Amino acid sequence: MSDVFIEKTKRAIQDRAGNRCSNPDCRVLTSGPNAHPEKSTKTGVAAHITAASPGGARFDPSLTTEQRRSAENGIWLCQTCAHFIDTDYLNYPVQRLYEWKFQAEFDAECEIKRLPKKTSSTDGSRSRENQEEGWICPFCGTVVGLGKFVCLGCHAEVVPGLTKNERVEQAKTGMMAGFALSAIFLYILPSWILSYFELSISFSGNRFLFLFIFISAIITFACGRVFVYFSEKSRMQNPPRFFRSSVR
Repeated sequence: MSDVFIEKTKRAIQDRAGNRCSNPDCRVLTSGPNAHPEKSTKTGVAAHITAASPGGARFDPSLTTEQRRSAENGIWLCQTCAHFIDTDYLNYPVQRLYEWKFQAEFDAECEIKRLPKKTSSTDGSRSRENQEEGWICPFCGTVVGLGKFVCLGCHAEVVPGLTKNERVEQAKTGMMAGFALSAIFLYILPSWILSYFELSISFSGNRFLFLFIFISAIITFACGRVFVYFSEKSRMQNPPRFFRSSVR
């Protein structure tokens, strides 16, 4: 069963965003006059940040029905942006949508109270000042300071780079590649060269076997470390990820 928003929740999400699309690169007004004097034209949608049902974009099985149907799990968007975040959902993770939501609500609050707005970063995700202070937890909205690894609001784990399992998988991939390279350069390639030039150098014996194993182990281990290093470095260029245990 889909945990859809009720009308009251939709209206709250819309009003809190100032009736504008929360996408910082869009911010289009989502309602206006209709040709009928007693009607209005609406182009806004209360979209789910984490999907309302299994199989949907960014579905989180750890959330309860109440949490999925709450205004905290909703973001106000124009119909075009709402379509994009669900069809191209890998480019619109939970954290990014929460940053849009909080920035849009902050802008609306500043506008209604006539307060100065903070300048958004180039990608529109959040203000540079806020980014230097920390990251917003996508589950509870708590600001997690830089260098912190646990959200104090909901105890979600903050992972700035690779997770432990991801490191293990990258190490396995690198070691497999390293072993293949060592086999090519230490056995297959020399054997092919000798065969091609019709040379008769013998590589038999325990000494050669020990040397082959030793060099192969070094190459295999080094490739595993290199894979982990570059994967970690690449992941660190993105915002940290938040993981919350499904155990309640």
